[in-house]
Amino acid sequence: MRRVFNRFSRPESPDLESGLLSLSQPASLNGVYGSSLASTFLRDAVGGADSVDVITIGDSNTGYSYLGAGGGGGGWTRAWLRNMNAFGIQTYSSPLMPVMANSGTTLTVQTVTEESGVITTLAGYFGNVLAPAGNVQRGSTAGPADVTNMAVPATTFLPHALTGFDYCYVAAAATAQTFAQLNGTYPGGAAPSPALPTWNQPGTALRYRVTHVQSSTSGGSLNLTAYRVTSGSYFALATANASTYNAAGYVRTASDMAFTMPSTSPASAILFGWNYIGFATGPAHVLYDCVYKVTKGCAVNQLHYGSGQSSATISGVITGSTASNRTFLRTYFSEIVARQVAAGGSGRVIIWINSGINSAVGGYTFVGYMDAMISTLTAEWSAAGFDSSKLAFVVSATHPLDGYSSATEALLAEDRQWLNSWAPANRNVTALDLSQCLSGPQLTAAGYYTGSGVGESHLTQAGYNAVMSIAVQKLLSKP
Repeated sequence: MRRVFNRFSRPESPDLESGLLSLSQPASLNGVYGSSLASTFLRDAVGGADSVDVITIGDSNTGYSYLGAGGGGGGWTRAWLRNMNAFGIQTYSSPLMPVMANSGTTLTVQTVTEESGVITTLAGYFGNVLAPAGNVQRGSTAGPADVTNMAVPATTFLPHALTGFDYCYVAAAATAQTFAQLNGTYPGGAAPSPALPTWNQPGTALRYRVTHVQSSTSGGSLNLTAYRVTSGSYFALATANASTYNAAGYVRTASDMAFTMPSTSPASAILFGWNYIGFATGPAHVLYDCVYKVTKGCAVNQLHYGSGQSSATISGVITGSTASNRTFLRTYFSEIVARQVAAGGSGRVIIWINSGINSAVGGYTFVGYMDAMISTLTAEWSAAGFDSSKLAFVVSATHPLDGYSSATEALLAEDRQWLNSWAPANRNVTALDLSQCLSGPQLTAAGYYTGSGVGESHLTQAGYNAVMSIAVQKLLSKP
């Protein structure tokens, strides 16, 4: 059993003196402390024995410049994917993302982009054509409460620079159509260079997957489609109809459509959707979509990218998400696991939590925030019906600073010490000390900060990659 840390009382171990750590650091393998479960997951994935999904949670460093501006190349989230790929774990799926966010009037769209031979995912708002107008509604404001409780957290998560999780609702007997729900490879009609990696190169069998909630009202259906668009002409790659009826009432399910990646010549855009070209008919409640391959490998999913948020705020987002009878985390975990199992894995997940740069606090309080998040996430994982042996946590405080705000760095150093001593007493939790990957002076010498002064709060894309390369290597080496 994992020992629960109560930030309002002193833990029995490590010994505490005046709020400061009084014990030396526990034994580690160069900055990795605590459980070896995450390391086992990664090693097995490298060897092709199983798959692993990584879920990232944190402040702006978790997804810095995910949409391109700022130079961070997607922060720790993309750095995780790049380096798992680099160590031999191929991508098996694009991220699990909501088809509608909880603000604005448009649906959300994934764009899978080529990047140094590695396919990653970029998200953003794009205007979709609704026909007839208005028939795709925001679920949290127009849909049934039972589905809202399943699909929408009580707090605002910020996945992949979007403004939260919501779902698309199409009322009974209404019809809806969008121009494009999910963009595939070579968006904009430009063929990728260099060539696509193994997981989705031309000729590869893939699946477009839509997570939705069925209901006991009959007559509804989704129209899953994949189209290739070449010089303004549309060519169907695949289509599939999915019923939204279930006599048992509101039941989460997923529908897959198989297709084969076409040739990159001529250059084309590959578009997917659940009401694309053809119409979806209500009642329909659509939560997430993705593209995956039946193979063992990895996927990285960003659950919360809290730009500018403190550890206290991030902890509040996670721990408060279950209020008002909300079971969002159970729904999210269930689909992550179901997708991985459908692709050939056993349902293993690593949750990465990193924070501390904003409104830094001392180690005792920082560990309390981490523990509160882990307690909530573990409880919801168990409530979803999954064994704790399939869930690992890797936690860390922000990368080290080198001259900017010595007071902040002193608190971050304390946070790292507390995490390193706390993790070994907590099952399934690994503390990763980023200061033992690259130090502040090393980050400066390599030009890995985005700038001097406050610029040290973020790293460049090369910086995130370099630190995470060392971190993944350390995790793989931990016995």
